[in-house]
This record gives sequence, structure tokens and C-alpha cells, in this order.
Amino acid sequence: MTNMDDTEEKEETQVENEETHGVTGDQTQIPNGTAMMEPATHEDSKETDHIKDADDDKINKEQLDINANEGPSIEKGHEKVDAGDEKLCVQQENINIQEEGQGDQDSKQQGDQQQTSEGDTKNREQLENEKNIKNVEETNKDASAIINVEIKEKPKQSAEEVRHIDNDTKKSHHKVHRSKPTPVEKDSSFVKEVKREAKRVEDRLNPNRSHPSKPKKVKKGIFVSYSPDAGFLERKFVVETVRQLKENNLAEDIWFDKDEKNTDNPCWFSQRMEAVEKCRAAVLILSDSYFMCPVSVYEGKALLERQMVDASSVKVDLVLFSSLEETEIPRQYNHLLRTMVDLTAGIHAKKSLAEKTSVVIGSLMEDLEKYAVINSPPVPYTPPEHDFNGEYKKKKICQWSVGDLQEWLFKLGIKEFYRQSLAEGMVDGFLLMSVTDQDMIHHLGIESRVVRKKIMQQILLTLDKEHKQPDNWHLRARTQKSKSNSVYLVYDPADVRLAQNLKADLLKKGLQVIHHQKLGQSKEEFLQLNGPSIATATYVLVILTDSATNSPFVFHEVLFSDWLGKKIVTAMFHNIWHSLRPALKAVLGECPSVDFETKLYGESMDVLEHYIKPLRSVPGVVLEQAYLNKMADGLKPLGILANSTSPTEYTSDEAEPRVFISYQWDMQSKVEDIKRLLEANSFLCWADISPTMTQRGHSSMSTRSGHSHVDSSETLQSQIQRNMKAAAVVLCCITPKYMQSDNCVKDLTLAETLHKPIVPVMLRFCPWPPEGAPSQVRKIFVRLPSPPIDLSNEKLFKQNIHVVVERIRKVIVVPK
Repeated sequence: MTNMDDTEEKEETQVENEETHGVTGDQTQIPNGTAMMEPATHEDSKETDHIKDADDDKINKEQLDINANEGPSIEKGHEKVDAGDEKLCVQQENINIQEEGQGDQDSKQQGDQQQTSEGDTKNREQLENEKNIKNVEETNKDASAIINVEIKEKPKQSAEEVRHIDNDTKKSHHKVHRSKPTPVEKDSSFVKEVKREAKRVEDRLNPNRSHPSKPKKVKKGIFVSYSPDAGFLERKFVVETVRQLKENNLAEDIWFDKDEKNTDNPCWFSQRMEAVEKCRAAVLILSDSYFMCPVSVYEGKALLERQMVDASSVKVDLVLFSSLEETEIPRQYNHLLRTMVDLTAGIHAKKSLAEKTSVVIGSLMEDLEKYAVINSPPVPYTPPEHDFNGEYKKKKICQWSVGDLQEWLFKLGIKEFYRQSLAEGMVDGFLLMSVTDQDMIHHLGIESRVVRKKIMQQILLTLDKEHKQPDNWHLRARTQKSKSNSVYLVYDPADVRLAQNLKADLLKKGLQVIHHQKLGQSKEEFLQLNGPSIATATYVLVILTDSATNSPFVFHEVLFSDWLGKKIVTAMFHNIWHSLRPALKAVLGECPSVDFETKLYGESMDVLEHYIKPLRSVPGVVLEQAYLNKMADGLKPLGILANSTSPTEYTSDEAEPRVFISYQWDMQSKVEDIKRLLEANSFLCWADISPTMTQRGHSSMSTRSGHSHVDSSETLQSQIQRNMKAAAVVLCCITPKYMQSDNCVKDLTLAETLHKPIVPVMLRFCPWPPEGAPSQVRKIFVRLPSPPIDLSNEKLFKQNIHVVVERIRKVIVVPK
């Protein structure tokens, strides 16, 4: 009974403490209706109240049973049970749960042992209860502490919500009671449930509360376009203008390549043009250098192209920094001259550089604020560090800060007086790259010839060392000597079969042909893998198809080729001018282009060959000028060729075919039967079955030939090109030998390039998909919507020929 007395004393002490804090029965007394912080014991009782509300009668009954076993520690007949008693009820209920689990386990282990007397069992259970009661109290205490934190943070309106979840928890408790879990598991799940409900209530009461998430990177919308070849004074003006714009809450809205730290990157040109395509506003710093540098000229063209397509897509502001003596503003800029900031006329011409910068900021700031989306606060100016730590040795010159440059000059032994002149001018590595001897005299005040010479020599030596670094491969590629009669093919990987056919024809003409071998994991890696190959070529041939419109591979290779100074020519297989990216229009618009879309393939190849490898002489004095005129007419700038309203087309007396039949020579008689049946159903067909033309291909030993009445100057390949373009569908006659022939590869590749539907028929049995066919042929066959129609014997031929007719009829419209 000693244990029982101790338990009774503890309970009475707990009741007295709780009554002292004003807790009685089921309600908590809060004076004047105001909220106040409760002690931990009061919060425990408050939380227990939530548990008690749903099943109060059951708890009272269980409490009376416990009192009968323990002795008269609690007065019977009480109508209200205080908060401390309720906590004890919950504890005893948990003890009973654990006792039942333990009892089941003991019964399984003991088997048929005799049951102990009822009194002994109660004594044994009492000892176990006292041992477990401490664990239960600690667990409930921890859980109550966690719950108290959550409930204190919730508003009072969430009490009803928590009461509902408590009721659900108690229901789930009775289900768990049958499976006899440990009390810790029950309390742990209860705490988690209360946490989730508290969070849901808080979200409903505070819908505008933002959850922590990864901030989305906002694209910079204001682009600063300047000439990379600009002199020191113009560069300094650009740097100061950008700095003041950033100090006026545009720090995160300005895209300036110096601050993007990409001026030494092989993708520098591509990144500038991508920024041009995405910006919402642009500031153009005009000068003679601007209209003489290809990079800045392309940027201006791309911006004007965007405005031409959609006037509201981008806002362009012009700033004329210096008078134009060698160039003039193109007429395409005329609509922007009215709002241009002219620093060369009137009172602005005599102002200092700082004053000119202020004029530009005052004129453009109000307009540019409309296109800012980030509006970051001014960036505080950090003065250059005076502690020399050798960090400049790890950077390239273009990335040097003002402090890095000062340390470099200190290591060279330049006196502090001259170093101070550069520091006052805020000269860093970016500006140092454009400094000349005259700039040091007139703008930096370095009059000592010895000092100027020493600085210039050290700049050249440092650049020479950087030139040899592995990551500067693109700088070495720019000075690499190219091979004669070499062509680099630029194409999208989707056009690989067309590129392979074109490469084979160029190789036959004695040209060296190279193209990309690996794609890499990023644009930097892609250029690093294939850039050196581009540098070895004299000409770059760009294959224009629908796949090239938005191809990142074509985009980066074209811009890198132009940066290297390569001669670019385009092969227009599809007129995609109006869907080209603005940057590609700017670069390729004036490049020579060969029309492969409306001209015969053979004629177009002759024009391309003449451009890449011009003939020194043409046999026949009379034909020489006519030949040269023909070659010149076949080569036009891409912009003019694409916008031509009357392209030259091939004219012929014969009607255009509706079905192009691709086959191998060993099935010529059956192909003639198919052709005759199709034409009887009003499908005009073309198949080179006349014996008067030369052989086609080398591995197939084909005797396929074209119509004899066609002009003998037209080659078989030209006929195939022309007739397949005119056809509405390609009928592919499959045999084992056809799979291995050149006819199969060339015809199917051309059909896929021209986006012609293919209807396969099997004239001799072979497994499907064909196992021995080249990989590109297998890929084409696998992508076909239906398997081939079997015509491999006479019975199947008569049975399935109508299926061929019906399938072709679904693809094309029969002329009436």
C-alpha cells in the first residue's frame, strides 16, 4: 500500500497546484476575456481536455475501475474531474493498453500454465504499472511540449479544427488498440497529426503567407549594345553609364557583358545575341566603331528585325557618342532618330565625360524604368582593396578589378604617382584592354615615355601567356590557318541523312568535308569539341531545313563561325526565312545562298562547287561567259533569295507525277505492273524504267533510268530530285537487295527530307523491320505508321493490290 499512498499524495498535490492556477473541471478561467500565457501544466491539461471531450464517459468509467484497484484515492460520485485527474486517466488508459499487449505475449509463452490468483495478478500488474508510468509520463510530457508550441502559434479560431482531429485520432486509437502497439507509437502519430492540422489551419487563416521556395531567376530585360572594338574613352563612357544606371535601382535589370563576366568565353558572341533576342529594351551607343564592328552591327540588325515583326516587342534608345566621320547611320534607324540622345551637337559636345554620362541618365532613366522588373536597390560602392594578396594572378586581364590592376602595377615597380592616376580613372582590366599610348598621355596623365612603354610591353606579355592557356583554345583557333578546298557542314542532328548525302556529293567533287562529331553536355562543351574543326575549314556550309529553325547547334556553330571570320554559304532546302531567329537573320541575311528548293539538285550543286572551288577556265570561248552568268545567277544573298516573289522553276511538257516509285533493278517487271495499275486508277506515277539513261549508283548495279524525251543535259539525280518534290507520296518497293542498295538510302533519305509520306510494299519476303538494312533506313522504316503491304507472290499480289490503291488514295487527292 506504500506505492498506493505515494501515488495518492502525488495526485492530491497535482490537483492543488492546478486549482491554484485557476483550472477547474473542463473550463479554463481567463479574466476579462483576454489571452495570457499559461504554465506548462495548464497547457498539458488544456491539451488533455481536447482528448477528453469526445469520450468523457468512457474515461470516467475507466477511472472508477482504476480507483477500485488502487484504493479510495479519488472520491467517487464526482461530477467533474479536474485536469490532473484527466491526465492520470489517459496515462492509466495507456498503461492498460500496454498491459493487454504484455498479457497476450505472456499467455503465448506460458501455454497451459495455471493462472495465478486474481489478487496476485493485480499486485504484479501494479508493479509493472509503476515501472511504465514514468515512461508514459515522459512521453506525454514531450508530446505535450511539442503540442503546446504548435497550439500557442495557432489563433484561437483553430481550436474547433484541432478538436475534430482529436476525435478522429481517438477513433484511430481504438483501431490501433486491437493490434496492441506501444504507447510511444500512438503518441508520436498523434503529435504528427496535430502538427499537420495546425499547419493547415494556419495556411487557411493566412492565405497570403509565402512558403520558402527557390526564387525564380528573372531574365535581365535591358541590354546595353556597344562596339567591342571601341577605344578607351568610349569604353569608359559605356562603363560609367552602366554604373550610374545600376545605381538608380536597375542593378539587376541591366545586361552588360563586362558585368556578366563572359568576355573571355567562347560563347561570348552567342550569349550577347541571345540577350538581344530576349531583352525588352536596349540602349545603343553609336559611333564609327559601332557600325564597323560586325558584332554590334548584328545586334542592331537583330533589334530592328524584332521591331519590324512586332513594334512593341522591344524599345530601342540611341545614344550618339561621337561624330560619324567614316560611316553613317543606316536608313533602317531613321524612325529612331527623333528620340536619339546626340552628344556631338550643341552644348553637349564640349562637356566632360562625366557630364555626358549624366545627360544620358537624365534622358533615358524615366523611359527605362518602365521596362525594369526587378528594381533592386542601389549597389553600394566598394572601394578597391589595398591589401595585395596576389589574386590577380588567378584571373585573366579582362576580369581584373581596379585593385587587381593596382597590385599588378605595384609588382611591375610602377611608382605610386602613376598608379594613382589609373586608380582615380577607375581603370580595371576591361578598360586596360583598350588603352593606347595616346590614351595614357591625354586621359590618364602618364607623361613618362618609359612608364608607358613598360606598361604596354607587360600587357602584351601577359596576353601572350593567356593565349597559351588551355581554356583559350578559341583565341588560338581564330589565328589558325585554314585548309584549302575544305568545307564544314552545319546542320541539325535531325538532318543527318541529308548531310551525309550532301557530304558524299561534295567529296566526289574533290572537296574536303568535315562536320561536328560530338554534341557534348553544354554549349561550351559543344563548341570546345567542334570549334577546332571549324577553324580548319575555309568555308562553312549551313543546311537550312525546318529542323534548323530553332536548332541550338546551328545557332552556336553559325555565330562561332562568323566570329572566326569564316566564309559562310547557305544551302536553302526549305525557305525558313520568316521563322528564323532574329540573330540568325542578322548574320546570314547577306551571306550567299544556293537554292536547293526550287532549282534542280544538279544545277545547285554546280553553283555550290563553283563558289567553293571556282574553275580557272571553261572550255569554249563562247560558252565561258554564259557559264559564268549562270553561276552568278544561282548565288544570291539569303535575304533576297528567300523574299524573292518569282523563283525560277523547272518547266516540262510532262505532267507532274502523283506517285514516286522507289525500287531496285531486279524487280523492274513487277514495278511496271504496279505502275500500270496505279495509273489505271488515275494516279500518275514516275519510275526510272527507261533503258536509255546511265546507271544510278555504284553498289546497287541499278539500271534505273529516266524518260528519254527529257533534255539530255538533265542528270538522273536531277530528275529524281525534281519528280520526288512534285510527287505527293513515295511508294517503296522492298526486297532484300533493295535494302542494301544506294537507291534505298538516297530515295528514303530524300523523301524524309522533303517530308513525303512513304507507303511500303514488300515484293520479296524479308523480315520486318529489316535486319540487314543500314541504320538510317531501319530508323525510317520503324517510324512508319503501318507495316508493308505483302505482294511477294502472285496470290498476295492479286489479293492486296487494292489495299495499295486505297492507302495511296487516303494520302493524296485524286484529280477530277
